[in-house]
Amino acid sequence: MEIHRADKAYRTRSGLLLAVIAVLCAAVLWQLNGWLSRLTGTLATSDPVTVHQWLRVLFVALGIGLAVPAAGLGIALRRLGLTSRLEGRFPPRDWKTWRDVRVLRDAPALAWARRVELAGTCALALAVLLLAWTAFAWWRYA
Repeated sequence: MEIHRADKAYRTRSGLLLAVIAVLCAAVLWQLNGWLSRLTGTLATSDPVTVHQWLRVLFVALGIGLAVPAAGLGIALRRLGLTSRLEGRFPPRDWKTWRDVRVLRDAPALAWARRVELAGTCALALAVLLLAWTAFAWWRYA
């Protein structure tokens, strides 16, 4: 049985990056409550045209903010599946892992590669749906 060895430096860098992202997300969520409270107070006393414009901007920002990560994930998964399929093994040789994993070859590797490509396609479809929703929100609240 062939083993794909873990990259300890990659694990350390990834763990630190995830910790930094978690701290940033916590800080943003902490500030979001205050911002939404101020925004609610401002919009409650605003005219309907201003509220309409704010809704348009918020819906479009939400759609784009969710579509970009979905598209990035979809592209990365499709690239991983394609590389794995071309090499005939899963995971590909140059792929970094957090832990040691067993290398799959032939039919099991091809099945995994197809599943990963399918997941990437689904993520890309989600990104397209989110962008379509964004375009609809832009048009609807014009």
